[in-house]
Amino acid sequence: MKTIKMSMAEIAEYLKTNSIIIIPIGAVEEHSKALPLGTDTLTAEAMAIELGKRTKRTVGPTISVGNCHSITFTFPGTMSISPVNIVNYLVDYLKSLYKDGFRRFLFVNGHGGNIAPLRCAIDTVVDVFENSRFSVGSWWLFEDLKDLYNNAGHAGRGEASMMLYLYPELVHKDMFTEEKRNIPYYYVSNDIVHQEITETGIINDGQESTAHLGRKLFEKSVEIYEKLLKELEE
Repeated sequence: MKTIKMSMAEIAEYLKTNSIIIIPIGAVEEHSKALPLGTDTLTAEAMAIELGKRTKRTVGPTISVGNCHSITFTFPGTMSISPVNIVNYLVDYLKSLYKDGFRRFLFVNGHGGNIAPLRCAIDTVVDVFENSRFSVGSWWLFEDLKDLYNNAGHAGRGEASMMLYLYPELVHKDMFTEEKRNIPYYYVSNDIVHQEITETGIINDGQESTAHLGRKLFEKSVEIYEKLLKELEE
């Protein structure tokens, strides 16, 4: 169950036998003209809720707006919390959970720009918290998914398939396209993103996608998150 639907009495009862919480985190970010801005958040939240149902573990409030300060920030609709501010937000989020008795934290992450802030936030609290464990799982990076697809790029085949499975009514299939180019290994300032990284909002990928692939990616990802959860609880 999601914590926002629980009373304080229910939280207290839950913490008598469990100290783990599942935390979905995503972004509000362009995903080409074909996919919704909330793709990262919607996928992370759906996986977290399904994981919570399967394991009977509570799911914390979704962190919907993440760090999108580079690459996608220049596109319409993208929102961003600066890296410094999101780290502080995450620290306060974790401290609020810790003071009530949560000690095992699993982040179901849907956005690459959140990985570094999550690491910084965890590094900030590990010297203060006691008997606590943290895990961050970014589904598109799971090695066990490589037999299903090739870890496609931003707004590409993987995310498009996932959205076709979860929220087909939000996908504009008539806008599907591709943009494949060699991506530099260096960072670029936002004024030359369109020149060097992407003009369409797709990063080095196409959008050949199916709901069938999306279902497989979703189910396999939830299975992997379940393993991460069990590792935290051991």
